[in-house]
Amino acid sequence: MRGATLLPRWLRVAAVVGVALLALPILGLLTAVDRAALVPTLTSPSALIALRLSLVTALAATALSLLVGLPVALLMARSDPGSVLLRIVRTLVLLPLVLPPVVGGIALLSTYGRRGLVAPLADVLGIDIAFTTVAVVLAQTFVAAPFLILTVEGALSSRGTAYEATALTLGAGPTRTLATVTLPLLAQGLGAGLVLTFARALGEFGATITFAGSLQGTTRTLPLEIYLAREIDQDSAVAMSLLLMVVAAVVVAFAYRSPGADGFRRSLGARPRPAGGAPAEEGVVPEGTGTGPGVAASHQSTAIAAPHDVGAAPAPATPAPIVTAPAAPSLDAHVDVPERGVDVTVHIPAGQTLAIIGANGSGKSTVLDTLAGLVPSTGGHLHLGGRTLAGPGLRTPLPPHRRGITRLGQVPLLFPHLSLRRNVAFGLRASGTDRATARKQADQWLDRVGLAHLAERRPDQVSGGQAQRAAVARALAARPELSLWDEPFAALDVDAAPRLRELLARHLAGRTAVVVTHDLADVRALADRVLVLDRGRVIQDVTTEEFLRSPSAGFAQRLTAEQRIPGSRQ
Repeated sequence: MRGATLLPRWLRVAAVVGVALLALPILGLLTAVDRAALVPTLTSPSALIALRLSLVTALAATALSLLVGLPVALLMARSDPGSVLLRIVRTLVLLPLVLPPVVGGIALLSTYGRRGLVAPLADVLGIDIAFTTVAVVLAQTFVAAPFLILTVEGALSSRGTAYEATALTLGAGPTRTLATVTLPLLAQGLGAGLVLTFARALGEFGATITFAGSLQGTTRTLPLEIYLAREIDQDSAVAMSLLLMVVAAVVVAFAYRSPGADGFRRSLGARPRPAGGAPAEEGVVPEGTGTGPGVAASHQSTAIAAPHDVGAAPAPATPAPIVTAPAAPSLDAHVDVPERGVDVTVHIPAGQTLAIIGANGSGKSTVLDTLAGLVPSTGGHLHLGGRTLAGPGLRTPLPPHRRGITRLGQVPLLFPHLSLRRNVAFGLRASGTDRATARKQADQWLDRVGLAHLAERRPDQVSGGQAQRAAVARALAARPELSLWDEPFAALDVDAAPRLRELLARHLAGRTAVVVTHDLADVRALADRVLVLDRGRVIQDVTTEEFLRSPSAGFAQRLTAEQRIPGSRQ
């Protein structure tokens, strides 16, 4: 069913009226054009000079808006929504949009004019701003920069910070995360903001004529040329107005040429077809189903790629190269987050895996986020081996990228603009490993998880189970001292989850890890100890064998009763 058919008839009629109100002035301009005067006017020296000046200053204003506007947009998107600073900044950004442009021009003149606020400094430096081309650029930037800021802020806010948090826990610092994750994922929103900024700067008139005046070849842009022409030659003004409208229409059409997911993928540089030659949409099929076009299928049962794992390659003839595991430290932590009602002490002997279970809202994910440095702990401490990551002795807790702790949840959060190989190599590159070595080790890890043949594909070109296996490889390839796993199999189907659980169990052997789960199979396969939480407090901390024999009352007992699995722990 088409979306428009879901709308009431009266609303569709009202929409037609609204479109007509926007279209009629354009139609009126087209009918007013004197065709005989059109070409001579548009090719006249005054029109060409004004158009050239408009394009040059609009480009300069767009570049300046990017330079000053992008940091403002990032600050707004990542600030506390209730902060006073954000309210002040947002007001300043919105003011140029609601003020008449002539008021903006007067404000600029009062600031940068010969008797303005910064006049003494300008005199010392020998700079004259008002009534120059620089004044045109400043006027255009003042009225156009808010379009970039608000567009980018909206794109950032709607996407959230999950990818950035993942990058930080893989060892990437804030600047590297901004350059390699935030900005690439922001490509389409940033591009649209830049084009809209250019379009607004191109059409700016009021602030420009007030602050910069109308000097031909210096400050007289095309909108000013149109304004002057209408006083002496209406036909020329109409012809130049049509030219400006056509240029603006082309710019706006370019900004919105490909909205939606397809445009997003193209803006990130995704290839339209995966390695197999089929369109990406056809090549992506659910884990555990039959083969799809362009996707190789394997029905050989192996330790890594089980039967019917779509896209899996046959098992290698020889074992994959072994990547040396890092030293496994012990963990001693006290997590204290009063605003979430969490007060938990965690101790894990070196090389062991702790399973944390509890009802929804018991504080499991808060514990993991605090250990990773994504949620601040008011008090408490965190010691990993011989290192103190938070607590007494440190003025501030170590940031996530300096902790050596990785975190993986239900959603793989593979970076969509990177191939599987570059995703797995991300943590290695962040730690300073050279490109060739990181690529080699990434290929080793992809081989170990049965995805070597998909190394060049992007996340949207593989199935959910394959993406999760790549995320596991990425987390382990970063060589963390401690790995955190927040229900990593919950989003997988009943066939894929056991295979990935078996895979993870082999690679966690001898490593220090924490697994949050609601599944008794995870506890049996992965955990050496079990920590049971209830409303942010520890109610049981025992070995896995003791937990299975005698779970604490309440949630743990219900869990073991509902999911009791015969047989011994693997």
